[in-house]
Amino acid sequence: MKSCKYSIIVVFLSCLFGSSTLISATFCEQKFKVYGKTAGEHSILFWELFVGGECQNWTVNGLFLGNDKDYTMSIQDHNGSIWLPPFLETVPLEQGVKLADSSGKYFLRDSVFTTPPPDDISFLRHYSALVNEGRGDAAQWYRECPVDCSDYPVFYGVNARLIYAYRDGIYKNYKFKEVLYYPDSGYIVFITDQPRVAMGHDTMHGFLVFKLEFNRGTKE
Repeated sequence: MKSCKYSIIVVFLSCLFGSSTLISATFCEQKFKVYGKTAGEHSILFWELFVGGECQNWTVNGLFLGNDKDYTMSIQDHNGSIWLPPFLETVPLEQGVKLADSSGKYFLRDSVFTTPPPDDISFLRHYSALVNEGRGDAAQWYRECPVDCSDYPVFYGVNARLIYAYRDGIYKNYKFKEVLYYPDSGYIVFITDQPRVAMGHDTMHGFLVFKLEFNRGTKE
């Protein structure tokens, strides 16, 4: 009897407020934090992913760089902010530099890079179709996107090789939230801000890592 009353209440509230607001709103927001990168040709970039809302998920990640195939190792641990900084104090680190935004452009040596041009029509058409079917999230986007599913930063005057892309971020019509460059090794990290949200109002921000190779003759 009790479960029947509960079901009636759920149905009533669903009709009153809308089922998407009542049942689907989880508000899982991604937040990225870079802790540091070890020095040397073979190095590790340590970063944390916290997903709030109903997800409540912490992941400490190590991106192993400079190998034949770069790879990531992750552990579920919400205490990363406690043990990781003291650990990094015991190993040689490469100092990163935060790059400043200059009217949507970032300058580095004689090179410049920007967010890609917006793809409003194509992206919104295909993504809106998924939303209408109740499947509008990053996983479904990459599963069913026809072509050109991601637009990465545009680089001028430097060769950039993609090393890592966080899989639950959508890289269309986004902005840079933070750009961190490691000058000794040439790695650059982009934390992206995706204004469009998934079903349940979950965010789809991104985390990108590139390896930069400057053209010969580029000034230091």
